[in-house]
Amino acid sequence: MITLVIGTPDSGKSALAEELVLKSGIEPRYYLATMKVIDEAGAERVEKHLKQREGKGFITIERSVDILSAAEEMEDPAHAAVLLECVSNLVGNEMHDASDRAEMCRQGPQSEEQFADAVAEDIRILGSKVRNLVIVTNEYDRDGSGYDEDTRLYVRLLDLVNVRLTGYADRVYNLERNDTD
Repeated sequence: MITLVIGTPDSGKSALAEELVLKSGIEPRYYLATMKVIDEAGAERVEKHLKQREGKGFITIERSVDILSAAEEMEDPAHAAVLLECVSNLVGNEMHDASDRAEMCRQGPQSEEQFADAVAEDIRILGSKVRNLVIVTNEYDRDGSGYDEDTRLYVRLLDLVNVRLTGYADRVYNLERNDTD
C-alpha cells in the first residue's frame, strides 16, 4: 500500500502521515528522514518532528539521497511500515548532490522529466519492498513569481515528482495550510 500525503507547508501533513502509519497497526515502523540540517530553522523542524514521534515506536533511518539503500537497514522490510518524510527535501538534495541526477535536472525540459522519473521510480521501488509506505511531500505556488531560477527549477521538479507519485499511490490526501499548527 502506498499513501501520498501532499500539501502546503504547515498543513499538518506530518501528523496525518504518522497517524496513518500508527492506525495501520503494522510493525516494525520506520521513519525515513531525508532532511539535511543546514541551519537553526532546520534543526528546530527536526526537533519538532522528533518530539511528535516520541514514544510511537518509529525507528529512524536518515537518507538525504539514495533512499533505496534504507531498505537494507530494515529488519523484514516486506512486513514494515515506512513513513518517508519528505519528498521535497529529497528532491532538493538530489538536485544539489554531486551525482549524474543533479546534472541531469539542469539540461532542459526533457532532462527534468528524466530526473523526476528517476526520483519517483526510487520511491515506487521502495514502496514495492515494504508492506506500507506513507509518503509526505509539499506543494508550492507554481507560478514562480518571486523565485530565483534555481528555486523555480526546484518547484518544477518537485511538481513533476508529485504528479508521478500521485499516479503510483493507492490513496492520496491533499491538505491546505493549517494556521493553527
